[in-house]
Amino acid sequence: MTVFKRKQVVALTLVLLIVVAGYLQYSYKKSSTASSDEDTGKIGEATYVDNSDMEDSEYIVIDDTEEENNAATASKEANDLFAEAKLNRETLRSKNESALKEILEDETASQEAKEAANQKIIEMVERTEQELRIETLIKNKGFEDALALFADDGTLDICVKAPALTASDVAKITDIASRQANIDISNITVKNIY
Repeated sequence: MTVFKRKQVVALTLVLLIVVAGYLQYSYKKSSTASSDEDTGKIGEATYVDNSDMEDSEYIVIDDTEEENNAATASKEANDLFAEAKLNRETLRSKNESALKEILEDETASQEAKEAANQKIIEMVERTEQELRIETLIKNKGFEDALALFADDGTLDICVKAPALTASDVAKITDIASRQANIDISNITVKNIY
């Protein structure tokens, strides 16, 4: 049983390292983008123009390029976030599956430990399939991207790439998730990221 606990500690440590690495990479990308904007100035940024030689005419200049650039940057960050989260999820699951397979192949492991490892692998496969079905069905409803993540307590978090979500959108998403995961809608949290 100590081998099983030791492997659990190793798996938990790997999970924590992946989460910390993901956070550091995200914050590094964010800070490097901000510092490069400060150094070079933002595209579409207003500058002072001396118009003292103009007549009494007044001109109003509206510059939407900054808002468009901000929206494009936010959209790219959201794309990166979804891609990175999905990659981290798959990497973590792959490492956990490898650790559980080692338990199954370990001749010194108890029968209970092997059964628990086998059950955990089955649960991971089922959850992965459910998450992929939920994400695909949400995208089929017209959303650009979706990320479904099960927690160990049986709750489900769903992030949808959209500027905003209406009550109708949330109802559609929770209905899909509830049917596919066979869980109560009170255990589903839906958020938008854009």
